[in-house]
Amino acid sequence: MSPRSTALFSLLPLSALVLAGCATGTEADADAGTESASTVVVEAENGDIEIAQTPQTVVVFDNAQLDILDALGVEIAGIPSAEVVPEIFADYAESDDVANVGSLFEPDFEAVAALDPDLIISGGRSAEATGELAEIAPTIDMSLDTSDLVGSISERTLAYGEIFDKADEAEALTTEFAERIEEVGAKVAEAGDGLVLMSSAGEISAYGPGSRYGFFYDALGLEPSIEIVNEEARHGEVLSFEALAEADPDWLYVIDRDNAIGEEGASPAEQVLDNDLVARTTAAEEDQILYLDSAELYLAGGIQAHLNVLDDIENALS
Repeated sequence: MSPRSTALFSLLPLSALVLAGCATGTEADADAGTESASTVVVEAENGDIEIAQTPQTVVVFDNAQLDILDALGVEIAGIPSAEVVPEIFADYAESDDVANVGSLFEPDFEAVAALDPDLIISGGRSAEATGELAEIAPTIDMSLDTSDLVGSISERTLAYGEIFDKADEAEALTTEFAERIEEVGAKVAEAGDGLVLMSSAGEISAYGPGSRYGFFYDALGLEPSIEIVNEEARHGEVLSFEALAEADPDWLYVIDRDNAIGEEGASPAEQVLDNDLVARTTAAEEDQILYLDSAELYLAGGIQAHLNVLDDIENALS
């Protein structure tokens, strides 16, 4: 897919890049008759890693990074298989030119080695495999920092701009991201309080500021309807329907985990929330329950997924 942005100027300076520096361009060695390729040193979660600039064969083991790279138009040689594929990755799933390299949790190291990659990108669920992958080719763990999701996504995007000689595209994309957050955030802040809920196995859990889905509060200014204590829980703080009714949120932003992972026989989030207690809330009475694209947000969660969420929120608030 091509980048969705055509903005010309960045609100984030290049100094925000998580790059430790880069070497000089390719130079002819008159005495030895050899050339040294341009390299860039990336400050990744697994240290400062020197890699060749503009790598040609790239394997990606993190959906958030694939999301960002796809937005920049970077060609990918291999990705893990998945039972559920977000719409933004449909082209990869249908392509014969993109190799299956195992799963996020269990990479197929032989399949990776067979591609002879110039660069492997890990992160998130695959971070623990970084060391083994690095034995095959230079590997950078580009996991996102959920405590500063916007900053982390933007830094990764700009870093890829330098790595893949797409600095202009990266600046335009981060500009669009910052501008859309400001635009939609102003509307969210005026629309009343709310909660981010996840539906899973017939139960609901809530996320608060600083959590995995703190983006809604921290970046967009959503006022939480109740205090969420267990912010570190990956699947949120379990919330009873009685507590939800008492909190009476103006807005509910709902992620359907079962739908995102393709859980067979699971009740959809709309059915889970279809009860008398939820019906008492302002969110239900005012038709202000927004069911998000769960596959994109839960499985991908990069810059495209969040830009699409911003569009969905803006449409709901209009």
